[in-house]
Amino acid sequence: MLEAGAFWGLMRHGPSVGEFLGASVMDTPVVLRAGLIDLDATYFVQLALFLLLYAVLRTVFFGPYTQFLRKRDEATEGLRRRARELQEQIRALEADIEGRLAAARAEALQVRRRLAEEGGRLRSEIVARERARMQAELERHIAAIEEEKRRFLERADEVADSLASLIEAQARAVERGGP
Repeated sequence: MLEAGAFWGLMRHGPSVGEFLGASVMDTPVVLRAGLIDLDATYFVQLALFLLLYAVLRTVFFGPYTQFLRKRDEATEGLRRRARELQEQIRALEADIEGRLAAARAEALQVRRRLAEEGGRLRSEIVARERARMQAELERHIAAIEEEKRRFLERADEVADSLASLIEAQARAVERGGP
C-alpha cells in the first residue's frame, strides 16, 4: 500500500494508472499515462457531487436567500413608494397650510382695518359727544356768570347809592370839624 506522501508525490509527477496500481509500464498491453485531463469515473462522481451540492445549496441556501432578497427589495420599493406618496401629501398639506395662512393673514388685515375704522369712528363720536357736553357745560357756566353779573349790576346801583351817601356823610363830617 502507498503512503499518503508517496501518493501525492506520484500525483505530482503524473504516474500512469498502471504504475499507480503497481504494474510496470511494460507489463500492461496498453500504456495508460496520466495526461493533463484524465477522464475516468471520478470525474462523473465529482460532477454528481457538485450537482448534488448545488441542488442542496440551491434549496437550502440560495433559494431562501434570493427569496429573502426579493421580499426585501419589494418591501423597500413599497416603502419608497409610500415615502414618495407621503412626501407628495406633505407638499400638498404644506401648500394648503400656506394658502390658509395667506387667507388668514388677509382676513386679519381686513379685520384690523375694519377695527381701525370703527375705532376712528368711535373716537370721533366720543370727541363730538364730549365737545357737545363741554359746550353745554360752558354755556351753563357762562349763563350763571351772566346771571351773577346782572344781579351784581342790580345791586351795584344800591351799593353805589349807599356808598355815595356814606362818603357824603363823611365829607360833611370832615367839613364840620370832626370825624
